[in-house]
Amino acid sequence: MSAEYESVALSRHHGVASFDCGVTSLNAWLAEQAPRAQQAGTARTFVWVTAAAPEKVWAYFSLAPTEVARDVLSRGQSSGYTTVLGYLLARLAVHAELRGLGYGEQVLVDALTRAASAAEAGGGRLVVVDALDDAAASFYRHYDFTPVKGNPRRLVLKIANIRNFLG
Repeated sequence: MSAEYESVALSRHHGVASFDCGVTSLNAWLAEQAPRAQQAGTARTFVWVTAAAPEKVWAYFSLAPTEVARDVLSRGQSSGYTTVLGYLLARLAVHAELRGLGYGEQVLVDALTRAASAAEAGGGRLVVVDALDDAAASFYRHYDFTPVKGNPRRLVLKIANIRNFLG
């Protein structure tokens, strides 16, 4: 992660309404749904802030527990169980002012690190993402996410691969 930004759990003092990544649905989700999901315990959202302006959100991602039916997974993605447990990377966005500067990759590494830590503590085999569009799917494929059968925008990455990547 960039030394100038800190990843912290979303709280009431963060200025989620002013976040703008250029995608209306991602902006609205952070402002309207993320606080609700955080309070309900259905997802955890982490925001990137600076020490100089700890209320301003520069990037965010959300993680939630999930499961995937084994029959949509390839042989290397699945296990011997009917469903495979993991973590949904529910949302990931970077403020429009930071676009094109490599922060998307850094936010993704932050999210994957947290998912791998959660899997270490509580189990889980995969990180799952539902890409909003083909460009997002391409972004995730670049980092070795692979599509499930029949849905090129639902992609998975094995926790074991994350651990290998992170060392």
